[in-house]
Amino acid sequence: MRDNGLTAAEYTSLGGIDAQVAEPVLAALAKAGIAAYCETSEEVPDELFVDAGQIDQARPVIARSTEDAEWKSLVQQFNAPSAPGHDGGETPVPRWPASEDVDEKYEPLIDVPAGLIVGDEPEDEPEPRPKRAADDPHDHYVPPEPTRGPKLDWISRLAWLGLLGGPILLILAALFDFGDSRITALAVAGFIGGFLTLVIRMKDRLPQDDTPDDGAVV
Repeated sequence: MRDNGLTAAEYTSLGGIDAQVAEPVLAALAKAGIAAYCETSEEVPDELFVDAGQIDQARPVIARSTEDAEWKSLVQQFNAPSAPGHDGGETPVPRWPASEDVDEKYEPLIDVPAGLIVGDEPEDEPEPRPKRAADDPHDHYVPPEPTRGPKLDWISRLAWLGLLGGPILLILAALFDFGDSRITALAVAGFIGGFLTLVIRMKDRLPQDDTPDDGAVV
């Protein structure tokens, strides 16, 4: 049995406790003025007993001291010396199995042709491209300007005016209801006259080579 040097009239068990933190917990309880002791047994874990009249005050002290003791144990384990072979000694532990080591005299698995050197060789620099001669303006084909369309004379203009203006005049007269027999006759006459004029003038403008024939060769 281990105690913290304080005594009490009656004790109450607070359950098992780890043997590694038993001493720090007893010391913390003694510092807080709470009597406690720990029973040690080989068959069961250590059991902590505290003053029955100070159980509520003892629980936060036990929790805080247990946490501090666990952190201290972790720090000690972290700062502990490494296991043999892991500290860079004479016989360090290899990072991979020795069976996977590659021999210094490595032989390729393929047959290298004679005269072929395997290794990193500088690649040949590409030959500079020949300079391109200056463009000759005479080497380019410049298309001629397109010819302008034929100009319409006053007869063709009047024919197109009658062909297009006649139907438009009829539509406007029907929409706005201002037409009479004279306007209708004028629109129809302009349309027919313009159409016939354009057809007749089209025949006059046909080239001589386009005259119809029967295709016979004499």
